Amino acid sequence: MHHIIILIVCIVILAASLAFQVNDDTLYLFELKWPMHCFMFKTLGIKCSLCGLTRSLVWFAHGNLTKSINSHRIGPAIFAFICLQVPYRIYALRIYPGKININVVRLNLSLAMLLAFAVLLNWLIYLGGLIL
Repeated sequence: MHHIIILIVCIVILAASLAFQVNDDTLYLFELKWPMHCFMFKTLGIKCSLCGLTRSLVWFAHGNLTKSINSHRIGPAIFAFICLQVPYRIYALRIYPGKININVVRLNLSLAMLLAFAVLLNWLIYLGGLIL
């Protein structure tokens, strides 16, 4: 059941990345300004660890790697991870109730943990004022 949920979430994220547009760092969906903003940044003036990720995913989906990295350094890697989840989850659903090769499961988990660590490290660098 969790494979279906993760697959749907990944497909929605990828579809939204293609549907959204970015203009002057403002997100638009079908030419309507997207009202969502980071609560932490809006109230405290501090970027959270995921600030800029949506813009990064949208820029990357539209083929602009430079703006994607400028919006969130880890965004392109997260986009790639989300893309890899689609065939992985389809494979998992196809062989159900069989078991997925343990090495494939470990690789997927390792990539997820590596990305989580990279996002945290990126945030700590930002909070420390060491903008690279």
